[in-house]
Amino acid sequence: MENELTKKIKVLCIGDSLALPGHGNRFEDTWFYKLQNNFPSFYFASYFKRATTTLVLVSEGGGDGKSPAGSDCLEFYMPDIIIIQLGIVDCSPRYLKRSSIIYKIVERLPLKLKSFTYKVIKKISRRSLKKADITPEQFHHNLKVYLNRCKNNNVKKIIFIAICTPDENVKQKSPDLIHAVELYNKIINEISSEYSFSSVINPLNSGEIDLYDDGYHPNSKGNNLVYVKLKDELNFV
Repeated sequence: MENELTKKIKVLCIGDSLALPGHGNRFEDTWFYKLQNNFPSFYFASYFKRATTTLVLVSEGGGDGKSPAGSDCLEFYMPDIIIIQLGIVDCSPRYLKRSSIIYKIVERLPLKLKSFTYKVIKKISRRSLKKADITPEQFHHNLKVYLNRCKNNNVKKIIFIAICTPDENVKQKSPDLIHAVELYNKIINEISSEYSFSSVINPLNSGEIDLYDDGYHPNSKGNNLVYVKLKDELNFV
């Protein structure tokens, strides 16, 4: 078995909840499942977690004090190809910055009091890009550091799935989110263009309502669009 695996092209897929089942999707509907089924000569590993930001690329290690930061997403796998679907959690404008003391205090409140507090905050405040989990500067830094490590570890190809364009319902609730998505996607494109082994696909840029379950989590149709674009990219590897 070990010899068989070493012959296969290793593909590491990193993502947040947009890559996971749920939100109207079965596992069989996800682009990850479809790639596994249609590329038997590739070995796919997933590193998916809800609410994940690009910090996962640079701040997690092996816990031994010696492994490089982010090694859980690179050095421990040593993949040939990497597919990344991150960014919506990084850039989303929020009422409270999740690293702030106020947010941490509110999160520790009893459930009813926490719910009441958030209702008050939403009435007296508005979502702001300044309160996003990851600033544009941090986002740029995280991607740059990770791609440099990929280059040093002989990764053959990186495919970024651009941050999805939310549908009209989400635009009305959080108008600043569209600007945030455009800004952070611009960063992805700029950094990717600096590396010959990196490319970007943007299959969820139309903002059509029928592509999403809740405005930004792709449904089976949205996942299929992602899969088709990824398949085209992998066919040329």
